[in-house]
Amino acid sequence: MTSISLKAQNIVPLSLLVAVQLLAVYSLNYPVLDLNLLDFLKETSGVMLVIGVLAGWLSYLLPADLKNSLVFLRWKNVLPGHRFIQLCEDDARIDVEKLKARVPSFEELRSDHDAQNSYWYREFYRPLANQSEVASVHKAYLLYRDAAAVSLIMVALFSTAKLVLEPKLSDIAFYSIWIFCCTALGCVVAGSNAGRRLVTTGVAINLCKQQ
Repeated sequence: MTSISLKAQNIVPLSLLVAVQLLAVYSLNYPVLDLNLLDFLKETSGVMLVIGVLAGWLSYLLPADLKNSLVFLRWKNVLPGHRFIQLCEDDARIDVEKLKARVPSFEELRSDHDAQNSYWYREFYRPLANQSEVASVHKAYLLYRDAAAVSLIMVALFSTAKLVLEPKLSDIAFYSIWIFCCTALGCVVAGSNAGRRLVTTGVAINLCKQQ
């Protein structure tokens, strides 16, 4: 049976994050509860299906490399795997001496970030990719990375809509854009933390299995 990819598994939580942002914008601009909205929300299955399709489409608009750069705020040697040695040295779970024994070219890799990433992926990630501890952190990273990208795209869409359709959207304040901005910022921080955790978790589990 073909397994569902981590990205596909994230469609539901990603859709919920998008829905929460849209609901927050509505609540900010229409603080008085509209009973018609309650009737509308009763049909949540259809609404969430539309939001799910929209969220999935938006998450693919930006290439993975650009989304990684967004999360880690780097243009070169973007992924934490490029610095797995430095990250492992700061992780209390990892015995650095054991890591040095496990990685014969430890000192050479320290200054070669491309080689570091390739080595980490080949030796530490791939053998454990389906293990629950590694897969769950990887799934969290992909979710927050995509959520950050989708939120920023929604910033652009909201800004464009306000400029082009101002008469029709006059009831929605422009400062509502901060909901998307704050969500994007929070997801960037969460994604960055999850990405680093993915790298060190893979190494920590691998070293424990060698005991």
